[in-house]
Amino acid sequence: MRKNRKIPKNLSVVAANTMRFGAILVFGFVMVILNLLASSTCKHLMATKGKMEKELARLEDARMQESTRWEEMKTPDRIEIALLKHGLSMKLPRPDQNVRMRADGTPYPGQLSLARGRRRVGSASAALSKPAAPGARRRLR
Repeated sequence: MRKNRKIPKNLSVVAANTMRFGAILVFGFVMVILNLLASSTCKHLMATKGKMEKELARLEDARMQESTRWEEMKTPDRIEIALLKHGLSMKLPRPDQNVRMRADGTPYPGQLSLARGRRRVGSASAALSKPAAPGARRRLR
């Protein structure tokens, strides 16, 4: 009987071990490169975040300053000064000048401000006590 003398074309043990070692080295090199890229991206993002946080803190300080300035401008003394700059002489309303109104547009009865207004105006108090009808035209004097 004749022996099968086919020569196997498999790699030798040394070549196979060398390929495995090379693959491990290449895989390790790829992992190091990916780690460096991720680290660089992380540092860049952290620097950007730090800049944005500083900008946010600066803008928050500016908002607080402007809010304080606005609150100072709303004091009665400052409002009066600002009105006088524009040639307006106005004062805050006194309690006897306020007129409380119902939902239908008529004032509540028995208010001090209405009584004083009627005395001041005299017979023209009808405009204060009843609103004009929706379709009626108002005459100008």
